[in-house]
Amino acid sequence: MSDINVSPAMWTRIEAELAAVEREHGVRILFAIESGSRAWRFPSRDSDHDVRFVYVRPARDYLTVWPGRDVIERPLDATLDVNGWDLRKALQLLLRSNAVLIEWLTSPVRYRDGGAAAARLLELARDGADLTSLDYHYDRQTRRTAEEIAAAGEAVRLKTYCYALRTAMAALWLRRRREPPPMDLPSLRAGLMLNADASAAIDALVARKADASEGDTTARIAALDGLIEAALAQTPQRIEAIARREVATRADALFASIVRGEGELRP
Repeated sequence: MSDINVSPAMWTRIEAELAAVEREHGVRILFAIESGSRAWRFPSRDSDHDVRFVYVRPARDYLTVWPGRDVIERPLDATLDVNGWDLRKALQLLLRSNAVLIEWLTSPVRYRDGGAAAARLLELARDGADLTSLDYHYDRQTRRTAEEIAAAGEAVRLKTYCYALRTAMAALWLRRRREPPPMDLPSLRAGLMLNADASAAIDALVARKADASEGDTTARIAALDGLIEAALAQTPQRIEAIARREVATRADALFASIVRGEGELRP
């Protein structure tokens, strides 16, 4: 596998790091993805690589009253950061409609695809997501970055604009489509009917950021401000909740299947 935003040399290095995680920690990585600006499809020329994964331990490790650490962290250098969550932690976050986990599961840059296990995790995450919680999450994220834009005056970081746009569009997606939004900017744009001015401004921003450094700035962009303001003009909506007990039962069954390596989930 490869991706235009990840060089072949970096891809090889990341694969080696993931293999080292499995070897050194005695785990099996279920899926591994890129998170951050490279996966969101608006990297700068000096963007780092944020590799995230979900792993499973041998079944015996879950049969204890003293569970071990549920994260693995390998901050390596200024260009590469690798860390992940234990499957049990991931499922607990899934049951709390954690937006970050859903984004990991929909990342367009996949170092380990995950096969049936990742597909079933994504299905459960989508079916069990509390859309109201997700709406509040993206609304908070957008408001925070919008405040940074306002405070910056006429020297707004390109990165800040991109962050605000992505979460604003995710909030609009939720309210219009009543489903969890995709992770990346192109997919969000494809599912939202943006006007020509906003679309052109996004194209120009992403193209400029690709040739810029993380700290480069721009003057205010009216078309983008309008899109962000449109999202913030709506308050998070109360969307019909799903049956939590049923989702929890499915999560328990999926956890057991993956840990046991049963049927199609066997590595």
